[in-house]
Amino acid sequence: MSEKKDNKVPSALMAMAWVLVLGGLAPMLDGTMVNIAIPHLVSTFHTSLSHVQWIASAYLLTMGIAIPFSGWLLNHFNGRLAYLWAQIIFLIGSIVAALSPDLNWLIGARVVQGFGAGLVIPMLTTLLVQQAGVYFRKLMLIVALPMMLGPIFGPIIGGLIMNSVSWEWIFWVNVPVSALAIIGIFWKLPSMPAQNTKKPFDLIGTLLFGGFATSLIYAVVKANKTLWNQDTKPFIILGLALFVVYLIWAYFRKGNAVLPLHLFGFKSYVGATLGLILAGVVMNGTSLLLTTYFQSARGFSALNAAYALIPQGIGMFLARPLTGKLMDKLGMKNLVFCSLVLVVGGLAALTKVDETTSMWLISAILFISGIGINTVFMPLMTDAYTGMPKQDVPEATIGTRIFQNVGGAYGTSLVAMLVASQLTHLLTTKHMTFSPHVYALALQHGFFWLGVLALAIVIPGFLLSGKDKH
Repeated sequence: MSEKKDNKVPSALMAMAWVLVLGGLAPMLDGTMVNIAIPHLVSTFHTSLSHVQWIASAYLLTMGIAIPFSGWLLNHFNGRLAYLWAQIIFLIGSIVAALSPDLNWLIGARVVQGFGAGLVIPMLTTLLVQQAGVYFRKLMLIVALPMMLGPIFGPIIGGLIMNSVSWEWIFWVNVPVSALAIIGIFWKLPSMPAQNTKKPFDLIGTLLFGGFATSLIYAVVKANKTLWNQDTKPFIILGLALFVVYLIWAYFRKGNAVLPLHLFGFKSYVGATLGLILAGVVMNGTSLLLTTYFQSARGFSALNAAYALIPQGIGMFLARPLTGKLMDKLGMKNLVFCSLVLVVGGLAALTKVDETTSMWLISAILFISGIGINTVFMPLMTDAYTGMPKQDVPEATIGTRIFQNVGGAYGTSLVAMLVASQLTHLLTTKHMTFSPHVYALALQHGFFWLGVLALAIVIPGFLLSGKDKH
């Protein structure tokens, strides 16, 4: 058999990967689509922004609670059945959300949606890792698609819906996607036996670890101009205290903990998890600042601002085939280091843009940055599981998802606060008049710090595997 034929992914395995991706598509798009609808929902329900904001917050918080349950479900139940029920929960939440007669019903539906999404997203990665075998790297290029493209294309789809039909369609659009995923699960997803039925459910560990995540994320929800204030202090302190207690619990619980501490003995897992936290902050933070730039400095509508981000998505998508080859040729560590040149270079270029910069130049910067982001994310996502036994994969995925959610929430919030602080500095200390130019100057400050965070990925990058390690 030729080398080319040996490397070809079997059609059954490829079909399984696409079914898993289809199942993760709606949950990954949903969060960013809903954010576009929030201003409209304030007027629809005749209430305050802080009340409507719970539509997004409830989803995010419930995801944090649900993620630790995903590993236990895959350890004790057939993976095909567990993924099916996770999809059904998300689908029920979407239908109830679309039919909600008032805001309280909608927030309750978002809790159901968030729980379903918190199960679907880690299961998506876990099931792939467990089934892919030697084809893991190739299939990760497919499975990572909704995770990377969701933040870019979600606002576009949400904007198109809000410009064309009523807000209910933000949720109705999930129904055919989830229904197709359920059909695909019955049709193409093979039976996946439970991985470790003897492992007991770590209720205390799940409560501690889930409490740590939700407390810290809720603090971000409550934050206004600073993360450390009277509203956030109790939740930050509670979250950190729960994490310390969890570490003590996991030490004595050993392999039966919801996130066993022995996983941190895998260097590539530690390096990849830390790298993913930083990369998530950089990607989400860049998207946030660019959207703000296009709307506040250029006067774009929300939908046109989302359109302006398309070159970045195209760069990410086109880099996929190249990324797989480069992972094999260069190794994870070297590929991440090389790709950071594109990401840091793109962010450095964005520190020079203002309200007069050519859109062609900005599009070129975003396209190149998109290539860099893809070729940083993919090795990190793949290398998290290098050398890891299959039975450890569900718990490892719980760790990467929780830390990414918490780190991403705090990092993005901090970047937004840095921009706000710089804007205040320019208006007060420098005595500038508020204008699109001043807003652009403040955003340049944010891009600078995102570049610093991107460069910091080099540090955990040294823990990643080299060329010859698989």
